[in-house]
Amino acid sequence: MRPLRLTVPLGVGETPASFVSRLAVRYAPSAREFCLDFRTTFQKVVDGDPQALAIVATKGGVALEALAANAFVKTGERRYLLRGQDLVRGSLRRATVAICPKCCASDIADAPNLRAELAPYQRSLWQITAVKTCPIHTTPLMVLDQNLTPSLLHDWSRHVSKVLPDLCRLAAEAGTRTLTGLETYIVDRVAGRAAESVLLDGMPLHVAIAGCELFGAVATLGRMPNLKTLADNEWRRAGAAGFDILNGGKSAVDTVLRGLQASYPYLRTGKEGPQAVFGRIYQVLEFGRDDPAYDPLRDLVGNFIRTRFPVGPGDVVLGKPVEQRRLHSIRTLSMETGLHPKRLRKLLEASRALPEDAADLADGNCLFDAEKGSLTAREALAATLSVRKAGEYLNAPRVQRDMLYRSGLIVPRLRAGDHGAADQFATEDLDRLLTTLLDGAKPVASASRDRVNIPGAAKFACCSSEEIVRLILDGKVQRKWQLTSERGYMSVLVDVEEVRTLVRGPDLGGLTGLQIKDKLSTTAKVASALIKHGHLKSITAINPINRCPTVVVPIHEVERFEREFVSLFAIARRQGRHHMAVKKELLAAGVKPAIDPKKIGATFYRRYQLKRALLADPCRS
Repeated sequence: MRPLRLTVPLGVGETPASFVSRLAVRYAPSAREFCLDFRTTFQKVVDGDPQALAIVATKGGVALEALAANAFVKTGERRYLLRGQDLVRGSLRRATVAICPKCCASDIADAPNLRAELAPYQRSLWQITAVKTCPIHTTPLMVLDQNLTPSLLHDWSRHVSKVLPDLCRLAAEAGTRTLTGLETYIVDRVAGRAAESVLLDGMPLHVAIAGCELFGAVATLGRMPNLKTLADNEWRRAGAAGFDILNGGKSAVDTVLRGLQASYPYLRTGKEGPQAVFGRIYQVLEFGRDDPAYDPLRDLVGNFIRTRFPVGPGDVVLGKPVEQRRLHSIRTLSMETGLHPKRLRKLLEASRALPEDAADLADGNCLFDAEKGSLTAREALAATLSVRKAGEYLNAPRVQRDMLYRSGLIVPRLRAGDHGAADQFATEDLDRLLTTLLDGAKPVASASRDRVNIPGAAKFACCSSEEIVRLILDGKVQRKWQLTSERGYMSVLVDVEEVRTLVRGPDLGGLTGLQIKDKLSTTAKVASALIKHGHLKSITAINPINRCPTVVVPIHEVERFEREFVSLFAIARRQGRHHMAVKKELLAAGVKPAIDPKKIGATFYRRYQLKRALLADPCRS
């Protein structure tokens, strides 16, 4: 097959449809009729059919590879491939013609040997909808025609010829603007240059474009923009804003989603879900894009929802079932457990599961850790007894019940007293206490003087019921019985003497007044006076039997006093004489009492004074 005699040069980045349209200007009324002459169709050229492109390359005298490099190869229904980049019908200008006036004017200036209508050619980048600025001249692309009928689609030269008379003016009046991040990214990616966007590079190009525009539209226009009525400048701003978001990776996307979640005007019903919160982002990914290529975007948003919304097994988020619940709301946990929301809120507050601002949040918006909240709910379902009912269940009288509660021997499964709710007890916890108390107890038909219940043993042993219960729980009480005519706590019988032994305190560590009386051979009244006036230094100790404070004198202090002093009666008794005769003799020898007898009620002498009077120690003779 020979090339045509009259051809046109293939432009840099020119689409095959544009090249055929320019050739057709020389030979036929339209590109469609021109292709029919060579037993192919213009539509096949537009769709990048290899055979059609080979025919066009041969007839046009150009290299097939150069021609095919900018072909939009149709790969499926409404799907195309440009230089290895996947695009779809919605991401392309198929029924719209857009040009850069400066590029077209430059094409004419660079081809002085061609007629004006043959020189301008269509760049493949101009057919990508998201590219709205010429990457060469940074000029806004101008739309020539749109909503074209099928007979006029893609016939480039027929459309551009309309503006040729005004092209110089249009080029001069065209302004400039900086390419957005999305436009630059598309240009670089189509050209094969490294774009280096971790998140976007992993998506097909059409998904990356749609994702940027979707997130950007919500970011710039609110949750529910009408995507069918946006103007070109709004799409451009949306694409730029969305590119900044997605180019920032997962953390930037999460930041945007968190902002939408935090700023949503929740109602008191608390029934708003992710669709209401994320608006068009959720709707488009859930209902408007069933293409699996959108799964990376769905996963981004879906994972955020699964970790920050009260969804769980049985829910489906953006096409994927939820396998594990991360968060609960008061509403979802109430529905799951049947617990009343008001009671549940109090219980969760008591267990510190709720966030700090919980009081300001509706039940459906008050979120918390699912595991901790479920544990609280399970405990609430198990804990059904109030303090009073717990006492009845244990068969513990009020005083004994309050003792067990205050001392922590019975522990509420749910502590809610500080938060306006009542502490709740679980029967299994109470059963565990009773089982331990009665472990090893022998059944008996009646109590006795030595076998009494816990309150009675506490009275006889001068101790508290708490002490006895703790001794039993610690395994220190060996002799226990179970009264068959009673149940629960009041059926436990213990040995009073064993309890006395176990609760007996340490020895006093000194002598009482009665013991001092015998030690010093005096009266109890004299012993008390010696202590009162400081001649015997005393301390206060706890009586090991009755737990009462008792004044005692340390043994070493009594021994000191005994080594230093001796009473008149002790001297007389040792000598077998009358005490008045001994006193008269001592007075004659110049020995006077060491302690005022009027205060003490007895006469005491210092032993060394007796030795000085050359008398033998009458108490040691």
